[in-house]
Amino acid sequence: MFSVLLNVVDTYYAGLLSPSALAALSLAGPGFFLMITLGIGAAQACNSLVGNRLGAGRPEQARQLAMQGLSFAVLISIAASIAAYFLTPALFMAMGGEDPYLQLAISYMRVVLAATALFSLAIVLNAILNTRGNTHSYRNAQLYAVVANIILDPLFMFTFGLGVVGVAVVSVLLQAGVVVYLSRQVSRLDFMQSPERSEFIPIPRLFKEIASQAFPASVSMMFVAAGGIIILTFVSKFGEATVAAYGVALRIEQLVSLLVIGLNIAALSITGVNYGANQMARVEEVYRTSLRYALTLMLSGAVVVLVFAKPVMAIFTSDAEVQAIGVTYLYFQAFIFPAVALTFLSAAVLQGLKLPRISLYFNIARQVVGQLILFYIAVYVLELDVRGVWGSILVINWVLGLSIVYVTINRIKKASAVAVAVENWE
Repeated sequence: MFSVLLNVVDTYYAGLLSPSALAALSLAGPGFFLMITLGIGAAQACNSLVGNRLGAGRPEQARQLAMQGLSFAVLISIAASIAAYFLTPALFMAMGGEDPYLQLAISYMRVVLAATALFSLAIVLNAILNTRGNTHSYRNAQLYAVVANIILDPLFMFTFGLGVVGVAVVSVLLQAGVVVYLSRQVSRLDFMQSPERSEFIPIPRLFKEIASQAFPASVSMMFVAAGGIIILTFVSKFGEATVAAYGVALRIEQLVSLLVIGLNIAALSITGVNYGANQMARVEEVYRTSLRYALTLMLSGAVVVLVFAKPVMAIFTSDAEVQAIGVTYLYFQAFIFPAVALTFLSAAVLQGLKLPRISLYFNIARQVVGQLILFYIAVYVLELDVRGVWGSILVINWVLGLSIVYVTINRIKKASAVAVAVENWE
């Protein structure tokens, strides 16, 4: 929640600047998410692999993988940020970005790209903490960051006159603080005490093992980012107000989606440890229980969004057109939330089972193939307004959400059968 509130605070202050500032953050959002997908993949790989080693009673191997995971995340993030620095303008123009908000978005991105490694490092440090059930340290770090953000955003944006660039500068400063705090917490874990510099030197064999888990997860997340880019490309055809409205509504959507993010992390961590310990009955229980909780939470969130969409949109912008478009999007999104719960939790459990490729295939179908086909039909064939885009998103999420649940159940059954066979053989 506090991670998303960081973005909500940024959006609020950008709304005080202008609709162009809101549109700039909307345009930059998918691009920035695309950059940190490598860190997200490395984090999920560490959570799964380190958790597996701990579950199997091999703390030394878990420590080695954790150290290598941190190095892996930093190195690939630096390489990606250098490439992205030069590609960002072309990407934003291909998404339909136009002046004045196009230049604002480019300026914002070039600042945060300098700290891509910090964002990735924070995510991996949190994944290592998760393997020992420590989920409160990241919460605390983000809480402190939100409080600081509320103070620093207006200082850099208005007092120092940096505008949208000020938002980026503050984000970098806050992330540096988060990394320092989380590093101290990780060094206190029973299997991570007294780290040596030599442990961070890349070991090709372990880099390969991490990459085999990280890259499918990263590519899967890249397709999520690509999905966001595709949405914005079509949304931008309806003007700056629509882009701004989508950016604001997306922050509200993310707040509701947080209801299942915690369950995702728990499901991945507990699945990874129990899969490593060959306790498949527990994995089955994790999936059933987390799905039940997730659907209950997301249905509740949907009701809240339907009731409060209008007053919440009014908090972020006084522009009547932006408000109206955003409210319509949120009404559609309320009916998508339960499908999102099915997709997120299934992907987390599959990652814990060391099957990230399945999630990758579903994300390609959901975020790219499905959206491109349905968006094209809605906008160019049926010539619908932006509500055709929102309706397409609803259809895609439900079809793929139900499909991934079916696949996950079958994969758990297969893994359980293998576990029983191994136990009988022993």
